[in-house]
Amino acid sequence: MVSSTTIVENGKSSPPRKPCAAGIGAGNYRLVGWDMDTTGKKVIDEICQIAGYTPSSSYSQYVMPYKDLNPPAMKRHNMKVVTIGKFRVLKDNKTNKVLKSKSEVSALAEFLTWLESIRGDATDGIILVYHEPRKIIPAMLLESLKKYNLLERFKEIVKGFANGFNIAEVKCASTIHAFTLRTLSRTLLNQETQLDNARDRAYLALQIVQHLSSLEVTKGNEANGSGDSDSAMNKTVEFIREFIQPVEMEEQEYAELKVVFERQNSLKPIFEFFFRINRRERQHASPLRRLLAEAGIEYTQLQEAWSNGKKEGLENLIKEKLTTIEEKKVEDLLFVLESHFDPDKKPQLRISGDRTEIKTQNSKIIDDKENNNNKCDSSTESPDTTTSSSPPKIKSEPSENSTIIAEE
Repeated sequence: MVSSTTIVENGKSSPPRKPCAAGIGAGNYRLVGWDMDTTGKKVIDEICQIAGYTPSSSYSQYVMPYKDLNPPAMKRHNMKVVTIGKFRVLKDNKTNKVLKSKSEVSALAEFLTWLESIRGDATDGIILVYHEPRKIIPAMLLESLKKYNLLERFKEIVKGFANGFNIAEVKCASTIHAFTLRTLSRTLLNQETQLDNARDRAYLALQIVQHLSSLEVTKGNEANGSGDSDSAMNKTVEFIREFIQPVEMEEQEYAELKVVFERQNSLKPIFEFFFRINRRERQHASPLRRLLAEAGIEYTQLQEAWSNGKKEGLENLIKEKLTTIEEKKVEDLLFVLESHFDPDKKPQLRISGDRTEIKTQNSKIIDDKENNNNKCDSSTESPDTTTSSSPPKIKSEPSENSTIIAEE
């Protein structure tokens, strides 16, 4: 679940994220590095590997999903689902060997048993440390646990989650400009590690926060001790405590985001044309749909605004709900909304040879083969894939939003 991200977006440096406002109280906790591989990057996707790491113990288990991994996930995790005779199995793409797997419910129950076994004298519970620019896997884990009635057992063991990406983004803002596991591993740990396995990423997630903690302690001329010693563990917990999100807060955030996701689905008729074209255009349209959904704007409101005032009605609604939106994004949204509501501006896609045209009654925009050659520029973090030629861009630039949990 690792993707390439920097603090530079749209040519500008975006400020580092602030630590979680709530955090947790002081206590006796044990830190566990954790990660999962999944069939895609939506909350409805399935787990295909779950892993945990402490300096004294580790856990890793492949999980047999009901559906296939999508193409980006196959490339990212170097595994695929194949059918051998009457059976579906997971195979390693590099070695072509069958990976020993279990059902999701068995793997989750076994993972909880392992967490209980390593908890030791951490009376206040375990903190799962992961590393992800787009915070998705905590919600995926909670959803899976809930499905098998394992959530209450999980909450008795685990106190909260800590995202190492957010920690590094704040603590290293003045020295490092990219906070991926690959970059941090190379910069802080002087390691070149394969990241296609959840076990390796779970290890690195914990190692990085421990290393950052030791650097902080070193500034105070103290010795940090071994990574699994009680004193070292306590210092690291204190170092990241303000970033730890309690499980209950993750649940609340997930419930709120599900409402946002439902709004996004209601807006699908407006954006589906651009989503159909290709991956690149989809990445331009998705942030625009997110803006509307997060502002509480639903399809019926847009319909009413169009009926009452056409383009001006839409513009007034957007500016009323999105008070800080840039003028450029207003133009982008109006272009998409007019393309949907105005019969005279309904876009039509025509592919001719090595170029793609989007035509409306009032305009014709052509994207040539040169732009098509760049259609794979975007990073592998997006699960969206199509094979169409690249059309003209919507005017908006792609943006990151770490809290959105799913994209249609």
